[in-house]
Amino acid sequence: MKLCFTTKINGEVISPISLRFNSGIDLKLRFDTPWINATSPVKLRFGDGEVTPPVLPRDNTIGIECGITWVKPSVAESRLVIAERSQNLEVDIVSQWRQNNSEIALLSSWASFHSKGVTYSAPWQIKVQTRTDLAIVYITPDKHDAQFSVDWLSSPLHQVNLLAAWLDVAPHQLDSSVNWRDAEKHVLSMVFSYHGQVCDDETAITWGPHAARWICSTHYRPPEPGLFTLRFSDPWMQPGAPLVLRFSPSPKYCYFDDGGGLIDANPSLPPIDFEIPIEPQLRRAYIMQPTIDCIRVSDSKRIVINSVSLNHSRGQYSQAVSIGFSSRIDAENAENQLLKLSLNGYDFYFICEEKAESKLFGSHTFTANGRSRSAELATPYELPVSYTNSTGRSFAGILSDLIQYSPWSVSLNGVTDFTIPAGVFSTSGKSPLEAINDAAEQVGCMVLSDDATQTLTVVPRWPTVPWLMSGANADITVHEAVILAHSMKETRQVLCNSVWIRGEQQGVSCQVKRAGTAGNVNAADISNQLIVDNQAARTAGTVALADTGKKRIHNISLPIMADLPPLTVGMLVGVRDGASLFKSVCDSVNISANVSDAGEISIEQAITVIESLE
Repeated sequence: MKLCFTTKINGEVISPISLRFNSGIDLKLRFDTPWINATSPVKLRFGDGEVTPPVLPRDNTIGIECGITWVKPSVAESRLVIAERSQNLEVDIVSQWRQNNSEIALLSSWASFHSKGVTYSAPWQIKVQTRTDLAIVYITPDKHDAQFSVDWLSSPLHQVNLLAAWLDVAPHQLDSSVNWRDAEKHVLSMVFSYHGQVCDDETAITWGPHAARWICSTHYRPPEPGLFTLRFSDPWMQPGAPLVLRFSPSPKYCYFDDGGGLIDANPSLPPIDFEIPIEPQLRRAYIMQPTIDCIRVSDSKRIVINSVSLNHSRGQYSQAVSIGFSSRIDAENAENQLLKLSLNGYDFYFICEEKAESKLFGSHTFTANGRSRSAELATPYELPVSYTNSTGRSFAGILSDLIQYSPWSVSLNGVTDFTIPAGVFSTSGKSPLEAINDAAEQVGCMVLSDDATQTLTVVPRWPTVPWLMSGANADITVHEAVILAHSMKETRQVLCNSVWIRGEQQGVSCQVKRAGTAGNVNAADISNQLIVDNQAARTAGTVALADTGKKRIHNISLPIMADLPPLTVGMLVGVRDGASLFKSVCDSVNISANVSDAGEISIEQAITVIESLE
């Protein structure tokens, strides 16, 4: 049915007819005459440019109704992950058997919405050769499971090749089961391919120098030259061949093989002199960047100071310290505290003990005096002790007994230890450090302290005697390029070559004489408690003789640098003056540091050395 209407609007014919209605008017169109060339659907257009949606036709026939929704779901119901892609997968099926019916089923399952399978049925009868190729192209997932099952009748020959590959060499068990009917001959081949380590014999070869070991043997060892000669003075009446020589077994001989091959791995090294003197480098100019820092050891609190002086001499068991603070607060924070002072990288420990304060017009200063850390063993930190060796003790043992309840330790350096009989040494009313210093002075020694490790060391007051200094290695050598100031004076005494040393209640009485002399000029006699052994008498007498004779005392000012550390009393110091070099013993050291109002720091050490002229 087709409707055609013709009308004119402003003289123009427009088709199809556009019907316009006022609001609320309902118009019904009825057609009572069919039109043969009907076209469905009939479209009626109303309004200006608006398109009326077509009316869906109704079909009373039986069919399939399919609805498609083009709305994207909010949540994906399933997801297919494709790990790899295969361009072409081909399955070839070749059949050469005689049978009535053959059915081959190929089932492939992978991660998708449903399991998909391909079934192929090929019925045939007696045929020479039938080949069917089935190719399937798809995108393969991660894993595939393929099952292939073939049943046949009376096959003349079957061969099955199995390939098993793995990446380790652990034991594996592979079970293969093949079932067929009335087979004449069957061959089962298993090929194992390894991709890991090869299991085989391992051979260890030791190369390089062999280890040191003891070698013992009873085999005959020839004389040192390696050859020996047999001489027979009397002929043997019954000569025979061959001659048999019989030797008695050699005793077991052991020697130490220090290792190595043709080249000795542990050669005998010559003696090395580790006493290499310290000598600053000779430079045209020395650039100094002095640093000074002071902290409280208990809590690492910084103490600001503007001056400090440390003084130590032979026979003085602890350093004397004088310090100036920048403010009252710093002085109060340092009072009766253990302080750590760093001068150009070198550390010193001391206890700030006696605080002082002074006022002038326009200035207010705070100072304090103290001692080095070894003062922890002196009063008032330690009470006086009374000690008597009730049993025989060594000299080092007695010194250890005096400080046995403290964290400090004591050792001997350059002093031969000796035994002190019971009841010989006694002290009373002295602090432990004073008692140790008194015992050391009796045998001509002095006490040095290492405040960082809390260790006391007893050394001779003259580590090197004057008459042997020329051939000794100096501990440190300074030259005129680093000497800031130098002055000297001479003292004259009688040069003695002999001294009498004796004990008191017990002990020995000895004459210590300088070697190579007549021993006719005696020094003042020495009598002490601890002169109970020849070693003690020799040490005390040597120091007494070294103090005599003509001396030259040098006062030298030096900086403190990386290659010029602070000196220690008792050091053997060499001084270069042009081409000449003289050696002396360090008698005292005074280290001073000052900070100016402008912040300039000056640090130097003034040493006193004694040169023996006879």
